[in-house]
Amino acid sequence: MQRALFLAVGGFVIVVGLVLLVAPSSYFQLYATSYVPGMDFPARRFSPAVLALGVVLVSARGLAPGPFLATLCLIGALAFLGVAATGITAWQTGTARPAILGAAAIEIAIAGVFLWLWFRTRGV
Repeated sequence: MQRALFLAVGGFVIVVGLVLLVAPSSYFQLYATSYVPGMDFPARRFSPAVLALGVVLVSARGLAPGPFLATLCLIGALAFLGVAATGITAWQTGTARPAILGAAAIEIAIAGVFLWLWFRTRGV
């Protein structure tokens, strides 16, 4: 389970990072209520960090259960909950389109799986 989770989520994060790098306008036009071409710069600037997170997650797929894996699961859960919260807040304030709610639901589900894995591995 852990291997598949880290590979799937890491791959997903890498895809998002590549979209932010190569076609940030498509990301913004999907979620933002208004799009200004200048928004591409911060997305491209942030994309290497997103790509790096994806690579870390993919690389972590082979970690043995233990304190480091448990901590990484907790960090992953908190990160995805944080991203979901910003999306929901943006929707509530009218900054984001309703499509962000679908993304937030997926992010909450990913966070839930990370929390479940954290509970399973923290005592090992």
